[in-house]
Amino acid sequence: MQEEARTSRSQGRPATGSVRPLSDTGLSDEAVWRLLDALPDAIIMADETGQILLVNRQTEALFGYDRSDLLGRSVEELLPDRLRQVHLTHRTRYRAEPRVRSMGAGLTLFGRRGDGSEFPVEISLSPMRTDAGLRVVAAVRDITERLAAEAESRTVVEMLDSTRDGVLILDADTLRFTYVNQGAIEQVGYSRDELIGMSMLHIAPEFDERTLRELLAPLEAGEATSTTFTTLHRHRDGTDRPVEIILEARMNDGGRPHSYVKIVRDISERLAADRLLRQAEQDVLMLEDRERIARDLHDIVIQKLFAAGMSVQAVTARVTDSENARRLATVVDDLDQTIREIRSVIFSLHADIAADTGLRRQILRVASEERQALGFAPRVHFDGPVDALDEIVAGELLPTLREALSNVARHADASAVDVFVDGSDGVLLRVLDNGRGVPADALGG
Repeated sequence: MQEEARTSRSQGRPATGSVRPLSDTGLSDEAVWRLLDALPDAIIMADETGQILLVNRQTEALFGYDRSDLLGRSVEELLPDRLRQVHLTHRTRYRAEPRVRSMGAGLTLFGRRGDGSEFPVEISLSPMRTDAGLRVVAAVRDITERLAAEAESRTVVEMLDSTRDGVLILDADTLRFTYVNQGAIEQVGYSRDELIGMSMLHIAPEFDERTLRELLAPLEAGEATSTTFTTLHRHRDGTDRPVEIILEARMNDGGRPHSYVKIVRDISERLAADRLLRQAEQDVLMLEDRERIARDLHDIVIQKLFAAGMSVQAVTARVTDSENARRLATVVDDLDQTIREIRSVIFSLHADIAADTGLRRQILRVASEERQALGFAPRVHFDGPVDALDEIVAGELLPTLREALSNVARHADASAVDVFVDGSDGVLLRVLDNGRGVPADALGG
């Protein structure tokens, strides 16, 4: 029977002696052969020893052999050399327990063409009992294109998962997610399995179904292909995060959306940066105002006060009444004190409003920290460029001030303390209180 089945492709169809007549089905042997040759998969039938008894036309095309060259050969000859010995073991085990199954489930199998080239295959096995013994029918499919498509799909998924933006696909009818990437998972804190089947309404607290449908209406009507908007996404932990969303419609042949692609970007950092920028702009405006005020105080107010003091001094020199002269001298002293205070204000205005490490701020912080021990807040007065003092001076000044205020709190029984810091010529620190002073037995060292 084997010899009868060995015919070449040039004869048009193989001999029918290799199959049993099918008169009871109304199909002729020739019709059955045409059916086999029309199948998209390669069909190979072998006996228990692995000898090929039957092949169809797709087998010839797939492996690059004529039918007459395949019949009578071992099926191992259609495998790469490295797989043949293993296949012998598998074939022996299959003969002991023949059943319909896929071959090499979970593995990538390979076939070998007549020219020696290899290609990935998927094989399904079916046992068939005949009077002549066990026959095994193998359906072989070339999966090169499928593996390439799967590899490309994996590459796309890996690329989508590598982006920080969330990428989600929604079914147009149910609005439920059918795909989510790693970025979306990290943004909302749900697992992939949890998100699949959820809808945008589960994570967007500012929307209900009516408002969401209104947003999608232009896309459904074909008036737009995408829309961009900002909203909130609620994380699994209950916190809300600002997001920018781009929704794009994917149309079916009828011109209606079958799904929506949702691209989500967490804009928390951007909004924070915008706030910092706005604050910086406000700080710049405030600095400009402070510079202007300081300039006006220096160029206008102090000059006028100084001129007024000079005038009063000139008048004082011509006053003969001692009481009036004393009063005028007091006015001059007050003007001098006012000028010093204005200069202190000018230096304060020049200080960096954004800095939290300036010496003025540190002095005020020490005074505030001693408030509880004193029972009241000390009054602090500055004169000169205090913030311009170097770090060495500041390192000595602050502990000294803290010790002085501690002594007032422990010994002076005071109800008011004035701290004077003058940076006009070096540095001068004065701490004055209205208490009884430090007792003699507390002095020393």
